[in-house]
Amino acid sequence: MVIPPLRRKVLRDLTRLWAQVLAIALVLAAGVATLILGNGAYSSLYETRARYYEENRFADVFADVTRAPRALLGEVAAIEGVLDAEARIVKLGLLDIPGMVEPGSVLFVSLPETGGFNRLYLRLGRLPDAMSAEEIVVSDGFAKAHGLGPGDRLPVLMNGQRRDLRITGVALSPEFIYALGPGQMMPDPRRFGVVWAPRAALEAAYDLEGAFSNLVLKLAPGANPDRVIEALDRLTERYGGVGAKGRADQISHAFLDAELKQLWAMVRVLPPIFLLVAAMLVNMTLSRLITLEREQIGLLKAIGYTSRAVAQHYVEFVLLIAVVGIGLGFAAGAWLGVGLAQMYARFFSFPYLVFTRDPQLYGLAAVITLAAAVAGALYAVRSVVKLPPAVAMAPPSPAVYRERGAWIRRVLNLRQTGVMVARHLMRWPFRTLSSTLGVAMSVAILVASLWSFGSIDRMIDITFFRSERHDAQIVFGTPEPMPAVFAARTLPGVMVAEPFRQVAATISHRGHEKTLAIMGRPADPRLSRVLDPTLRPMPMPEAGVILSEALAEALQVRPGDLVTVAVQEGRRPIVTLPVSGLSVGYVGLGAAMEIGALNRLMGEGAMVSGVSLQLDPMQTAAFYAAAKTTPKTELISVTSLMLSRFRDTLAENITVMVSVYVILAGIIAVGVVYNFSRIALSEQGRELASLRVLGFTNREVSGVLFGELGTVVFLAQPLGWVIGYGIASAMAAAFSSDLYRVPFVVQRDVYAIASLVVCAAALVSAWAIRGRIDNLDMIEVLKTRE
Repeated sequence: MVIPPLRRKVLRDLTRLWAQVLAIALVLAAGVATLILGNGAYSSLYETRARYYEENRFADVFADVTRAPRALLGEVAAIEGVLDAEARIVKLGLLDIPGMVEPGSVLFVSLPETGGFNRLYLRLGRLPDAMSAEEIVVSDGFAKAHGLGPGDRLPVLMNGQRRDLRITGVALSPEFIYALGPGQMMPDPRRFGVVWAPRAALEAAYDLEGAFSNLVLKLAPGANPDRVIEALDRLTERYGGVGAKGRADQISHAFLDAELKQLWAMVRVLPPIFLLVAAMLVNMTLSRLITLEREQIGLLKAIGYTSRAVAQHYVEFVLLIAVVGIGLGFAAGAWLGVGLAQMYARFFSFPYLVFTRDPQLYGLAAVITLAAAVAGALYAVRSVVKLPPAVAMAPPSPAVYRERGAWIRRVLNLRQTGVMVARHLMRWPFRTLSSTLGVAMSVAILVASLWSFGSIDRMIDITFFRSERHDAQIVFGTPEPMPAVFAARTLPGVMVAEPFRQVAATISHRGHEKTLAIMGRPADPRLSRVLDPTLRPMPMPEAGVILSEALAEALQVRPGDLVTVAVQEGRRPIVTLPVSGLSVGYVGLGAAMEIGALNRLMGEGAMVSGVSLQLDPMQTAAFYAAAKTTPKTELISVTSLMLSRFRDTLAENITVMVSVYVILAGIIAVGVVYNFSRIALSEQGRELASLRVLGFTNREVSGVLFGELGTVVFLAQPLGWVIGYGIASAMAAAFSSDLYRVPFVVQRDVYAIASLVVCAAALVSAWAIRGRIDNLDMIEVLKTRE
């Protein structure tokens, strides 16, 4: 097979410039990998969720009631748009496992009916006998955390009564992909699990014979969920319904949606950065190659090669680099995508993982990468087309520096070598600017990833140490009279007890509305405080409501505006209240009132939903044991355990992602600095060799080139900080939702670490170039045609 001469030249150039080619290919590969990684993980999670939902008939609408007769099910099924409805029993219980000191809870759910919704995916064992009073199925994460399996016993407290249940199976459910217990910020399978039991057993345990406490609905295609929910709320109102919610607001689905949103934000931000830098590198390298090969281009045109053929030769050179980058990116992206998707699959309880390798995605990534590479080459190739043979065969005109050197020395007070550095950088402003921008992008990527550590620290500080300062909370199954607070104060180890009241309500303002729990607190709370934007504690107003900044933004209200509060329980009053102030909060949407004012609004007397407690550290075990046996206790929340789980989970996920970002940023920095160095060395080889002949040492000669590199890297730092700040701000806004908000905090150490990592990558590139400078052949360099 005969290879055309120009093709042989392409292969020869690729071999000769292999280091620069590899640097560019790695940057292109990073862009392809992030595109494949983000889109692949997003598509995998999305497709896995969709298939899981469909196969296990995940419901569309969910509603809780206090107690409703099963006869109501017929009326619910008759609502326009409802395809089918299922009545269930859903109740909380407490764990009573020997050796487990800290409190834990389980959510009891009646087994789905035959052909029902939210079907179980059985991992181990079998389903319980429908008539058994002690057989259960437990959630997979909970079973693994406690080492449980079929045949093991699970001691629990159901409605205040101790039961010893027997596990027959381990399962997953589409309803609990993200199994978050009441009051938890992160899933904790050791302290919260889901237990499915026969309906008859739960009816007997919770005195619900012939009744139910929860409804799930499947809607007909095209049905309006809002209208169905409105009709359902009217039916369940008299049975203690607290407002139905659609699939979008179901806690597990909502958290998974938030994660998918974050993945999509990553897909939109990172790949364009890498492809932009790669295009600049291609332009820099190809421009210099064409400059060095002016005579060859002239000869090729003189012997009959058309301008199009010569231009095509250089485009093929770029395309081959792109093909190498695409191949590396495909492999890295697929590998990282599988790892990321598996990490999410562990974090979210899926029974299987549908990892998609969509050919269209790979094809799109290849086309975008090729387009970016060719776009970077167009300007340089255009000069090839315009170059007449006679002009090309003549050496290029020497650079004209005019009086710039004297001006630089006078204004900047530089030594002669410093003047050489400044003159050369100013002689090629576009290349200097593009190199600076490329290094700045690597700094920006690091700033845009490292900022999250400071933000998480701020969230923890405000949430756990400034606002929610209690050691534990006891939540009652139903509102209790105020004497329940006095009873809590008598428990072992309790030093301070502070009541709270939670009431479900819909708050609306000019067409905007949100359903949430209004929290009633004492007038001057100590353990569960509300903070203003300056982080000062806010006293509870005698009249009015304090809204979190996130809720105020969603409702578009300011302090002094009036909002409509429609209570979703009890007598269901509807009142208009002034917004007394705005508070800081990062978890969910918050609204707070003085507990007495909230009780007056409800018209039920002095009632409490639970108690916030400060404990004696030496008596926590005694407190846990006593609190579990309190008849009205439905849930015990421990702040230290919640904080520990929150930190551990975030540390694992963030560390993985930041490690990937550091590697990608290093690739950009090395690629840009190395290519800039090689180009500068090829351009100044004659000058540097002349300096060696004149008696300059290798160190002094290297200092001229490294001065350029250092200047570029130095100028890139503040630019990278600014760009990174902008990217981080956009990411924080993209990550925020009704479930949580990410405080946008960029601490000084973020900029320092980002710059240090990039400078380290630049030093690696400089070290690689130093060897070439030390080995300069002065005689050969001085013979060059330049």
